[in-house]
Amino acid sequence: MGERTDTIAGLDDIAVPEYIDERLAAKALVNGLGLQSVRIVECKITRATANGDNYMSDVFRLAVRYVAEQSGDERTVSLVVKSLPATGQRGPMIEEVQAYTKEATMFRDVVPALSQLTGGTFFAARCFYASDLPERLLVFEDLKALGYVTVNRQAGLDFEHCALVMRKIGQFHAASMRFAEQRLELLQRQFHFNMFNPDYGEASGQLRTIFEKGLEALIAVARERWDGFDQTIVQKLERLAPVYVDRLRACLEQDCEADGGYRVLNHGDLWSNNMLFRYDPTVPTTVQDVAFVDLQISFYSSPGVDLNYALANCPNYETRARLDELIELYYASFRDTLEQLQYTARPIPSLADVRREIRRMEFFALVSVVSVLPIVVMDHTDELVANFENLIDGKDAARARDIQYNGVNYQRIVRPMLIEFNQRKMLDI
Repeated sequence: MGERTDTIAGLDDIAVPEYIDERLAAKALVNGLGLQSVRIVECKITRATANGDNYMSDVFRLAVRYVAEQSGDERTVSLVVKSLPATGQRGPMIEEVQAYTKEATMFRDVVPALSQLTGGTFFAARCFYASDLPERLLVFEDLKALGYVTVNRQAGLDFEHCALVMRKIGQFHAASMRFAEQRLELLQRQFHFNMFNPDYGEASGQLRTIFEKGLEALIAVARERWDGFDQTIVQKLERLAPVYVDRLRACLEQDCEADGGYRVLNHGDLWSNNMLFRYDPTVPTTVQDVAFVDLQISFYSSPGVDLNYALANCPNYETRARLDELIELYYASFRDTLEQLQYTARPIPSLADVRREIRRMEFFALVSVVSVLPIVVMDHTDELVANFENLIDGKDAARARDIQYNGVNYQRIVRPMLIEFNQRKMLDI
């Protein structure tokens, strides 16, 4: 399929694919709202996210005015279309990690069931329509129309925001354990890996580039520009580099049940870009709820996946001193939800069990700090857009890493964390 050449307000340099049109809006409304037929009166298409906020997808907002043919009533609705293109560096990566298949299954089959199990808990937007023809796309209700907004990812989340995330993901994990009693085969078939698809043998070049080039950039900055930093840590990072990706893969592929651990369905990419928050309309500084987006690399494994990733990437500098409190809040929500669900398939895990799972997956925290956090806190720049293509190759990739790893906020966070990782022997080969 082609792309439109006409200019659409707010879309900057991303062309709108031809398949995102009034016909798609009509299909989504009929399917999502259970209508027999609709007539589209008006459909305005705009960008839904800023440059650099999405890596594997292009996201558009559709403001739709329509008439439901049965009733004749004219109504308006805001939809979000997530397109996962087969082009560029992203195409092979989307195919390898099965991003579309996972996300479609999550939104059609899993999230509604988890919500129902927990008495209607709002985990994520409703999916109105999903199709992989002519291209992979999903159409959702617009969370912003429901009062949810994004936060400044560079600043990090304060304690109240992090606490909300921990409580919500605790409910999500607990509900997934109950869901596993009913649909274990689905979880084992569709969500048996995170980033490293076992059907592919070796990790793709794109994955290796993101992780390895990031570690190389960190080593160079720490060696050449960090005054007073312990160079034995830099030397350990240098020795780690050749086996870095293999260590990550081994970490994620652990059989966490073999030694008495347990599995949950992880979000898989739980960082601030993949969360929207709703605030009290009467007290705008009070955060009330969080909803999750981008469930495209969800993973049925140890809860240490989500917990290490979120606690490494989301908290602001001040909140990082309170991670134990956040783990306790997570556990209280997780335990209470399992009790409410009358879960009896196995003894309810203890707080010590949760901490054990975090330790099991702790290498993922190191990778998060080295390879993901620099993107999270990257200073805004007019020089380039931090998109997927610019993370992979060319001079823009090198320039992006230079900005990321030299950022003041990143260094303030990562230097003490590397010292801690070293004390915990996580850098040792």
